[in-house]
Amino acid sequence: MRFARFVLLAQALVMAGLSLAYWFRPYEMANLNGMLLMEGASVSHMRVYYGGLQLGLALFLIWAARAPERARPALMMLMITMTALVLGRLVSLWLDGGELVGFDLASLFYRVLAAALAAAAWHLIRERPEPEPERLEPATRRLVSEPPKPFKLGDGPPPVEPPLVEPAPVEVAPQPFRRGDPDAQG
Repeated sequence: MRFARFVLLAQALVMAGLSLAYWFRPYEMANLNGMLLMEGASVSHMRVYYGGLQLGLALFLIWAARAPERARPALMMLMITMTALVLGRLVSLWLDGGELVGFDLASLFYRVLAAALAAAAWHLIRERPEPEPERLEPATRRLVSEPPKPFKLGDGPPPVEPPLVEPAPVEVAPQPFRRGDPDAQG
């Protein structure tokens, strides 16, 4: 789990750093990709899509690294995302007949490495799951090591004496209502 947590947190750190770079330096980051931002809408798109999406993924990876049951799905998401980006880059190069410039080559290498590390961490979690807590078996031996004594007539629990029963209080039937002093007889 440590290796998986390391992969998730390292990837979250890289994504968060790139997100901040796209937010605060969109022109420079676009120039590294060979793009030219001409309108305010394109700058906004660069900040939202490249900055916001990567920040959301980084926060998801940080959240997933905090619990073992969330690590495997996060690693799978990371593998699929990075592999799709690598395939997208390769198909784009094939369709456009382009060459890999330095930033594209570094980006491609980084994504292949990230997908491979996520796959290795996913595989290690699958192959070596966390050990389950040791189960304590109930005691099957007698607590006293001497054999039981034979039963004799008269052995057993002491006789139970019946409880003393007090007579129930006698209730007086209610009398019809009469005028006058209720305590007076007569």
